[in-house]
Amino acid sequence: MKNIGLVGLGFIGKMHLKAYHSIENCYVAAICTRSEVKDEEIIGLFNGTFVSDYDDLLRSEEIDIIDICLPTFLHEEYIIKAARAGKHIICEKPLTLSLESAERILKEVQDNGVRLFAGHLLRFWPEYKMIKSYSESDQLKDIEIVHGKRLGQAPAWSDWFQHPEKSGGALFDLHIHDIDFVFYLMGEAESVYAVGTKNKYGAWDHIMTTLSFKNNSIALVEASHRMPNGYPFTMSFRAQAVQGTLEYHVAAGENIEHINYHQFVYYNHVTKSTIDIVSGDAFQNELSYFVHCIETNQENGVIPLEAVFYTLKLLKAIEASLETGQKIRI
Repeated sequence: MKNIGLVGLGFIGKMHLKAYHSIENCYVAAICTRSEVKDEEIIGLFNGTFVSDYDDLLRSEEIDIIDICLPTFLHEEYIIKAARAGKHIICEKPLTLSLESAERILKEVQDNGVRLFAGHLLRFWPEYKMIKSYSESDQLKDIEIVHGKRLGQAPAWSDWFQHPEKSGGALFDLHIHDIDFVFYLMGEAESVYAVGTKNKYGAWDHIMTTLSFKNNSIALVEASHRMPNGYPFTMSFRAQAVQGTLEYHVAAGENIEHINYHQFVYYNHVTKSTIDIVSGDAFQNELSYFVHCIETNQENGVIPLEAVFYTLKLLKAIEASLETGQKIRI
């Protein structure tokens, strides 16, 4: 049994708390937040201690794991403090906004002998896990073309998402999901080329990226925080292979928790078949895996830190392409 110190109670913090409530081998012993908690659902899920001072949380000997659900620009500071306090760390994506910051984080984690896990959720999402499984089977093993998109409005629960120096805009907050997944699916990229638009604060809020991979496959990936009010949050993924095509499409409300339309289909050259998915919560899948790795000292084979670093490298290359209008070789 591992005791969790949850830091931050925004949208993601609440999702993590709900997930932990259904995981048997851990317990949220403390939540660090500076705001008064009035949400009845949170109060009903949590019977630990609320603390307002992060240093007090780190001094608690009962806390084994710090779970950081704070705005991205705070990640490095809070991770390094946790590492120096000897705590294992789970951090929401993106890990940070620069390669230099990532290197500082990795050094502190290594120097202090603690584990660090970054929450790249799609690798644990049931449908995307199935896409990965198909890609490793005879039904989809020779992928040639991928198209992924993730479209919605800017998150309404806080304005820090609008500012590039705090969130990295839709590039780091939203585009990262599909960029990481296409890397997971097809390996390292050879080059990227991207176009997009910025919001009034200078954050990239709509991005379209073409990635060419070393295995000669191609991906076109789109992300937007620029969609008008009322436009359903939409995500889709299509993988076309020599053997057939797999397509996943979801349309929801303003956020992913209210799904209005769902389609998951595999086409080969003879038939069309609907893919059935065993229901499961991606946050529970992710967090239970991370806790299990810590509890058993198991290697993190799903999203190792080397992969987290490489995805950040891809995002920085995409950012360079957006800024220069040039194709960037990786």
